[in-house]
Amino acid sequence: MKKRFLEDPNLPENKVTTVYADVDDIALKNAFNDLSIKVINIVENQFLDTPVCRHADILANYIGKSTFLSDKHQIELCKFIEDNNGKSVIIENIKSPYPNDCLLNFADIGDYIICNKSILTKEIIDLLPKKAIIDVKQGYSKCSVCICKSNTIITDDISVYNAVLQYDNINSLLVEKGSVHINKYDYGFIGGCCGLIDKNTLLFNGDLTLHSDFDKIKKFMYDNDVNYIDIKGKPLTDIGSIIPIMEIDGD
Repeated sequence: MKKRFLEDPNLPENKVTTVYADVDDIALKNAFNDLSIKVINIVENQFLDTPVCRHADILANYIGKSTFLSDKHQIELCKFIEDNNGKSVIIENIKSPYPNDCLLNFADIGDYIICNKSILTKEIIDLLPKKAIIDVKQGYSKCSVCICKSNTIITDDISVYNAVLQYDNINSLLVEKGSVHINKYDYGFIGGCCGLIDKNTLLFNGDLTLHSDFDKIKKFMYDNDVNYIDIKGKPLTDIGSIIPIMEIDGD
């Protein structure tokens, strides 16, 4: 079976074969096994606070054209990328406290990149795809955005929601915070508990029906032809996103 890196960050065209995610839970491991999806292991960054030291959306970001920006500790990820003829660009000084833990926490949603532009270094901005940047107050932009399909998002951050409302071609849903768990903090983020594993299928780390806005989320996804797989009986838990890396080459 021929595989390829995603053409567009976060937006697979076909079945995903490889993801980058913090899988330290037997239920999520089983879900990936059942879906025949390989998971690239994350190396803990000891300079980050414990709850986020293995979060994929803190430690790496795919910017397209087989190129990844990566925390220097992510040896397995970098090796996998290079073994598959991709390119890794190492970003230094990813560490706590905020905002130094947000250098790679931006969301490419298709035609736009959502980020707090003041946090990103010039080095990173120069490497980004030549897309319009939507500047928001939220530093944890990728965490805060569930990317459903191109220019279609669910967010639990009001600054992100208000910013994207200015764009007619972005379809967005605002949901309440508080239904996504994370150790130590009061709440996690909606984007941090999920990721696309096929063109129209989201995988959630937990039971989506337990979200306080489940009915709104279900309708929004139905209206946008997006399906989902979840883990029944488990609280929705922020693991730092599920980042799709490779997919079946269906061309």
